[in-house]
Amino acid sequence: MVKIVTYNVNGLRPRVVQHGSLRRLLDALDADIICFQETKLSRQDLSADVIMAEGYEAFVSCNRSAKGRGAYSGVATFCRVTSAFSSQEVALPVAAEEGFTGLQDYAKNSEIVGDFVIATPVEEEGLGEITREDLIKVDNEGRCIITDHGHFVLFNIYGPAVEADDKERVRFKLLFYKILQKRWEHLLALGKRVFVVGDLNIAPASIDRCDAPPGFEKQMFREWLRSMLREHGGPFFDAFRSKHPERAGAYTCFNQKIGAEEYNYGSRIDHILISGACLHHCDSAEDHSIFCCHVEECEIMNHFKRGNSENLSKWKGGRSIKLEGSDHIPVYILLKEIPELPVHNIPPSAARYLPEVRGRQQSIVSFFNKGKTYELQDAGRLVLSEDTLNDSYCSDGLENKTIAKVGLADAKGGNLPSLICKGGDLDQWRNEGLSGISYNRQKNSPSGTKGVPNKKIKRNLSSQPTIKSFFQPPRSETVNVSTSTLVTPVETVHCMNQTCVPNDDSLPESMQCTTSGAKDQDNTNVSSCSLSTDKCNAAALEWQRIQQKMKMTLPRCKGHREPCIPRSVKKGPNIGRLFYVCPRAQGPASNPEANCGHFQWAPVKSKEKRS
Repeated sequence: MVKIVTYNVNGLRPRVVQHGSLRRLLDALDADIICFQETKLSRQDLSADVIMAEGYEAFVSCNRSAKGRGAYSGVATFCRVTSAFSSQEVALPVAAEEGFTGLQDYAKNSEIVGDFVIATPVEEEGLGEITREDLIKVDNEGRCIITDHGHFVLFNIYGPAVEADDKERVRFKLLFYKILQKRWEHLLALGKRVFVVGDLNIAPASIDRCDAPPGFEKQMFREWLRSMLREHGGPFFDAFRSKHPERAGAYTCFNQKIGAEEYNYGSRIDHILISGACLHHCDSAEDHSIFCCHVEECEIMNHFKRGNSENLSKWKGGRSIKLEGSDHIPVYILLKEIPELPVHNIPPSAARYLPEVRGRQQSIVSFFNKGKTYELQDAGRLVLSEDTLNDSYCSDGLENKTIAKVGLADAKGGNLPSLICKGGDLDQWRNEGLSGISYNRQKNSPSGTKGVPNKKIKRNLSSQPTIKSFFQPPRSETVNVSTSTLVTPVETVHCMNQTCVPNDDSLPESMQCTTSGAKDQDNTNVSSCSLSTDKCNAAALEWQRIQQKMKMTLPRCKGHREPCIPRSVKKGPNIGRLFYVCPRAQGPASNPEANCGHFQWAPVKSKEKRS
């Protein structure tokens, strides 16, 4: 048996965190080939923790578009294998390709059987003249990864979602699927079997959408997708609908903003399409297709745990509620009687060979060298390395005012300094007594002549502060280097889990930081931050009173007589105008427990008061 799963994860890194590790996420899906969509990873975000897992090989495609939108889209295919070399497993592809137009630099030497390159410019009905730049733009958003598994070629697709009034993106989506169709037809003409899996962002028929409006099936992309299916003269089987032709209420995607999953108010836009002859030796391809002979089952994984708690499908009303987990449900297909392949190795386009990953894991020695924070030269002279200052730093940013603790160690003639501040002036530290410390720059600059450049550098999670740390007094460190003494100044510093907030006239007295000098033998500075319990309680009570008053003034929906939710218009001529809606989750019109559809504009004077 060979099991293939498709799953729009709505951000791969959050799903990895949710399950504890990438390996746990993949094991929970329990499949030989796992296709993720909407990974939201750029090439700079690629790291071993999100694309490398023991027992799996990965193939990824990331967004290369320069729109300034940050990381979005992206697909990844994970293959469960026992060995990446000299393997006969079907899950391990014999070839792989990122993208689907054949025009990208990384696809010029395509590994997929039947190299495919579109001659440009070309005329396409409804699209006009298509240039090479148009095709490269379509292939730049990281929406396709192709893997050839010998018996079939697998397309992992994340289709664009567009608004009807956005003509540029509508053209983009149409071009995306037209070029994909040409690629599929090209491979089918070569006798290859083609599997298309992923979030196509198209619900083909009314049965695939809850409360589909009139004319739902006449939309351009729905008509195109149906034209690809066997019942409409196309080459593909819709695996799920072919196995369950009459099943209603089978949805894979739910709008989290309206709590749609609570009442199964969704759509089926995650698909598995397959085409080609069976693996048996027979003359009639009509009765012996890959679907009829080798598909055991295709099902929506409704019971797959996508969140950490019951909050996944329990909507409490309001756009501010963040439901846990992806807004999609995985879909799987189970194939039977799939023979092994000839001995082959992993393709060179695998994620294990990407420089973003391989360059960060060159050898196990690097894991032990990273903790080295100082070197002793000559007679007790301390030299700080560039890596040390990169790992331990103090940022000037408002969100990361911290000093990472390097640690105390004994050296020749005395103790080593325990704190290194990045972003400060090392000359100032030297003037205060660090004459024995010198900073070696990589560009052979004189020792100690320049401050450390003030830039944000990623830190390990272990150096992140906790809320408790803001209510604990800091420890002052006194360190002797040679004949000099370093006393940590009382500033806005955070040492691991200890933080002190400096005096600020803009803060209330209860949140000011008071500093006093202790008269013990160690001359240790003591700093304390106190919060007035009475004031906190009074503020909490006042906020509860305000909330209660707001509930009393809100109108009630007509269907359930419950306080409405205030919202505001985000775009259009009424932008900024307030309105009220039913607080319940959206559901079928036949369900009286679901949203009653109440809508009411707020009075204009109410808007003025809020502004």
